[in-house]
Amino acid sequence: MQIILNKEEAWALMMLLSSQVIDGAELSEDGKAAIRRWRSNRNMGDTEMDDLTIEFNEALGAVLDDRMRKLLRRGAVYISSDDELRR
Repeated sequence: MQIILNKEEAWALMMLLSSQVIDGAELSEDGKAAIRRWRSNRNMGDTEMDDLTIEFNEALGAVLDDRMRKLLRRGAVYISSDDELRR
């Protein structure tokens, strides 16, 4: 499976995640302000947002690769690749 976020999708995800952290986590006002400053430095078309998009895609790809590598299909059953290596 391959998922690649474009710049607009990565920006929307960053906005959603940072809003969830600001609203849902127990942070000091200074902590919330730091997240807001970090977020305001990453606008559409900025180099920082371009770099963040690349980082999002690399991290997402690594997680998906790791999960796909760990599951092997044996008939109708999926087993861990770690279990297969032990056989």
